[in-house]
Amino acid sequence: MNRSYPDLFSTEEARLMESLASDPVTVRGRTRLIKAGIPLRRSLYLTRGMVGRYCTDRQGGRQFLGIHIPGDFFDIDAYVLPWLHHDVVTLNEVEVTATGHDRLDALRETEPDLYHKLWRVSLIDSSIHRYWIFRLGRLAGKARVANFLIEMFVRLYARGLCGIDRYDLPLSQNELAEIAGMTSVHVNRLLGELRLDGLCTVSDGIVSLGNLPALARAGHYSPDYLYLAPSVAAEIQQLLGLRVAMDKAALG
Repeated sequence: MNRSYPDLFSTEEARLMESLASDPVTVRGRTRLIKAGIPLRRSLYLTRGMVGRYCTDRQGGRQFLGIHIPGDFFDIDAYVLPWLHHDVVTLNEVEVTATGHDRLDALRETEPDLYHKLWRVSLIDSSIHRYWIFRLGRLAGKARVANFLIEMFVRLYARGLCGIDRYDLPLSQNELAEIAGMTSVHVNRLLGELRLDGLCTVSDGIVSLGNLPALARAGHYSPDYLYLAPSVAAEIQQLLGLRVAMDKAALG
C-alpha cells in the first residue's frame, strides 16, 4: 500500500495491513467477484490485474462505473455500507487479498491514524467516480475517449505499473464503448482518428502511446482529482505538458 500511496501509508503501516489480510488468491478473467446486493464481511485488495465496477438495467445492458488497478482497495465501501449496489468483474486474471471487516474494526481502536487513512483511500476512489460523471456528462466524441485513455495511463504510471510508451488495457472494444457511453461503431471510428492523429493506438489489449501531451490536450485532461503524491504529480504534469502550458499562461 505504501507503493500505491507513497505520501499516505508508511512502510510499517503497509506491513500491518498485509498482516491482516488473507493469502493472495488468483481469480480468472471475466469472473464476477462481487454481486450487487449481497452482504459483504470482508474487503478485497487488488495486487495484480484489473477489475471493473458496473450496473445493469432490466434488459441486461451494462454501464461501467469504474476500473480498478493493482493497489486499489476496491470494495472498502461495503465495510460501512452493508453491500455494494453494483457488480464487480475481473477484466483479466487477477490476484486479490481479503481483510475481514472485524479486523478493520479493531484498527479503529488500535491504529486510529491508519484507520483514518483508509477513508482517504475511499474518498480518492469517490473523486475518481465523480470525474467519470464529468467525462460522460461534459466531454464528447474524441475528447471523451482520449480522456479515459490518458487517465488509465496516469493511474498506472503513478504506481510504476507501465512505462511512458504503452500500457495494458484488458478491455474489448464493446467494453470501451460501455465506458464511453457510445456505440462500438462510434468508438471504433474515434480510435481510428486518435491513431491517424499519432496520439495513440489501441490494439489487442495494449494502448501504444504516441504523443502524451497531445493526447492530454485532446482529452481536456488534468490529473488533480487523483490527489497524487506531489513528486509523482509534478513528474506527470511534465510528461503531459501541463507544467509547460501553465508556465506559458503565466508569462502571458
